[in-house]
Amino acid sequence: MFQVTAPQSSEDWQDYYQLRWQVLRAPWEQPRGSEQDDLEQESEHRFIKNNEGDVLAVARLHFNTQQQAQVRYMAVSEQHRGKRLGGRLLHELEKLAWNQNADELVLYARERALAFYEGHGYKVVEKAHLAFGDIQHWKMVKQNPSEPGWFRHPDWTQVLQDTWRESIPISDAMGIKVESYTDWQFSTRADLKANLNLHNSMFAGSVYSMATLTGWGATYLALKELNLEGNIVLADANIKYLKPLTTAPRATVCISECTGKLIELETHGKAKYIVPVTVYDEDVVVAQFEGIFVVKR
Repeated sequence: MFQVTAPQSSEDWQDYYQLRWQVLRAPWEQPRGSEQDDLEQESEHRFIKNNEGDVLAVARLHFNTQQQAQVRYMAVSEQHRGKRLGGRLLHELEKLAWNQNADELVLYARERALAFYEGHGYKVVEKAHLAFGDIQHWKMVKQNPSEPGWFRHPDWTQVLQDTWRESIPISDAMGIKVESYTDWQFSTRADLKANLNLHNSMFAGSVYSMATLTGWGATYLALKELNLEGNIVLADANIKYLKPLTTAPRATVCISECTGKLIELETHGKAKYIVPVTVYDEDVVVAQFEGIFVVKR
């Protein structure tokens, strides 16, 4: 999995600016140096490199005021688009902004990027400038969310949370809540005290229930991404308990590891979705679950 880091060496910085220029300026015959501005020294810079040291994606954050931060110069190399690298960079910049008590984030998006940013909770405010004579930009804003982990489609995440509370009472009793939803991962957490057995560890049944709800939630969000709706049921599952859970229950789904053709719901009225769920005690893996969910219209 690619990691988001900050440029350190002089070679890092050279490669960082090279990709920024190559993607955002060179196609419009802008000179080297045009990819930088007067705020470079006081900004936060992040990039993603592969194992060979090639820079795949770059982005920057700076503060306009104490309350407002701005994302600029986000670029992903053409060969590595569609791998959620932009989402990872945006997620890291948002965490930086929220941790420094920003009230809102602002950015100026090209038309082709509007859907990407809207999917991450940004709203179009107004038509902005025209770059290089033909690239329309739009001002977009995102308010500091009440749940910082609800990075992607926070409105969907809120509906999912409400659905659990209202329709699956056990989820509320167990204290199961959505922890985060990003391009690459969906995760939940639970209240350990509400799920303790006589050994002061989490009930095996609670671990299973948490994994099931996490898999169900991942399926729900995958359907939303495809603009589909259906009734989700757990058809089969297996779980391996590896260690007692005694501190902080958390369950995650790596979205790229889910398999199945949910689009078949449109043509067949039924679809199968296989969801691997990893259960953690803080950062230690304590259980592995795989659920087979069936969706019917």
